Amino acid sequence: MYCTRCGAWNAQGAAFCWKCGASLAPAAPSPQPAPAAPGAQPESPAAGAPPPPPPPAGYGQPPVQPPAWPQTPYATYPPPAAPVYGPRWFYLSASGLALGISITAAVAAVLYGIAAGLGLAGAATDDWDALEISGAFIGLGSLAAIAVGLLLITWTRRITGNLLPFQPALELGTGWAVGSWFVPIINYWFPLRIWNQTWRATDPAIAPPIGWQWKGRPVPAVHVLSWVAYHVGSFVAIIGIPTEDDTNAAIGYAGFAGGTLVAMGMVFLILVVRNLTARQDEYARRYLPGLGAPGAVPQGPVFRSG
Repeated sequence: MYCTRCGAWNAQGAAFCWKCGASLAPAAPSPQPAPAAPGAQPESPAAGAPPPPPPPAGYGQPPVQPPAWPQTPYATYPPPAAPVYGPRWFYLSASGLALGISITAAVAAVLYGIAAGLGLAGAATDDWDALEISGAFIGLGSLAAIAVGLLLITWTRRITGNLLPFQPALELGTGWAVGSWFVPIINYWFPLRIWNQTWRATDPAIAPPIGWQWKGRPVPAVHVLSWVAYHVGSFVAIIGIPTEDDTNAAIGYAGFAGGTLVAMGMVFLILVVRNLTARQDEYARRYLPGLGAPGAVPQGPVFRSG
């Protein structure tokens, strides 16, 4: 057998190691403490002895279950706490843009109204000079209408962006608020859809987050009247109204009908822009903190990221 001290080989039964003299007798087993009697109190640790180490974190607690995998196909994991939008928008009242649109649209309505009256007079009296002046006023009205369109694009983007702090689920966002005006075919109804979307989403009965609560809510008829009157009037003024009379009468009646419809469309547009802007400002005063006391028009920048 081997010595447990120096590792030298010793004959079987030797009492001491021949090399280092260590005892080769097997060590006696240490006595085990007797089990404590039932009801006996455990001995307290000696005074001055260090306290036992605390159990590891989570000891005795049930294992934490991992969160369930999202059930929606292609959902992000973990799901975002709120909608995430590319730009960081703050609420800024569109009342200044609405005022500019109202003034410019009023000028355009007056110009088209004068053109309509001169067109009717020229058609009734076969007065070519009156028809020429009517055409000049239509041209001036068209320049004013272009200015209205540029302001409308900016205003439409602003009122759409103003919705983002309230966490809506939009069908048409700020990109479409600008791009829809320049894409053929869809530019005949997408801007109107964006106006209706904003009107529905600022219903005072909807508390943020808006989500899809705005879907299916009613919109004023003046939205459609403004849109249809302007486009039909422009179309009539361009192609003219064919009649059995001479060309002067056709031009005059076309100027009268087209100018009247466009002028009506501009008046309706003023109502749309002012009402929609006021509705959105009132919604922001109610649900967006930090915009001032009730009755004050929201001013920016009041940062509310979307």
